[in-house]
Amino acid sequence: MSGRGGKARGPGPRSYEALQWLSRVDVAGIEPLALAMGFGPSVMYSHVARLAAAGLVVRVFDPGGSMVAITAEGRRAIHADRGDVRAGATHGSGLRHARAVSWVAAILTIRERQWLSERELRGQEQWQVPVIWTASRGRHRPDAGVLIRGARVAIEVELSHKSPRRLQTILSGYEHAIARGALSGGLIYVCDRPDVLAAVRRAADRVALPRGSFVTRTLESVQADARRLGRQPSTRAA
Repeated sequence: MSGRGGKARGPGPRSYEALQWLSRVDVAGIEPLALAMGFGPSVMYSHVARLAAAGLVVRVFDPGGSMVAITAEGRRAIHADRGDVRAGATHGSGLRHARAVSWVAAILTIRERQWLSERELRGQEQWQVPVIWTASRGRHRPDAGVLIRGARVAIEVELSHKSPRRLQTILSGYEHAIARGALSGGLIYVCDRPDVLAAVRRAADRVALPRGSFVTRTLESVQADARRLGRQPSTRAA
């Protein structure tokens, strides 16, 4: 890409704003990134091209369309915490999951919510839930967290079947965290398949997750809301 006199144009302030947002989720679909930033498609692709030419992002693709991932150089450029994109996030099911998470992050941004990404939740014990197996104990953190009127709400993105035992164990951890007030705002599950959504609801019933603290949403509805609100600047905080 060139400016006047054929001089190549590098990333500008708005490009770096997009890079900063991307650094929170590591990998994002270009459409949800554009909606989160308030860019049109052509403007978003222009920013991505500049960032890619500077080595700050790489383009990745899956059947769902174009995506972008921040590089280690990109993280250094904005003085973000070090670390490469998490393993598995740029191919296969990991890429599909990353795209879905970026849609969740986009709608939270558009609604001007105070939210945290999975990367930002690392080491924050108040957001983690206990996972207790027969012979071991561990911790589990959500894919995103949001503060609503001061209450912590965990968000899980589930696109494929977990084993019933593992799913029930994780939801038991959430039931415990909600009961003790650590996640007083509750839990939201986002799924893109009716059978996965049904399995999550069954597991929630088995562990007696409070109905008032547990909400499910389809990924399709999240995308529809992001597109509708993201294209109406006057309603971005609705």
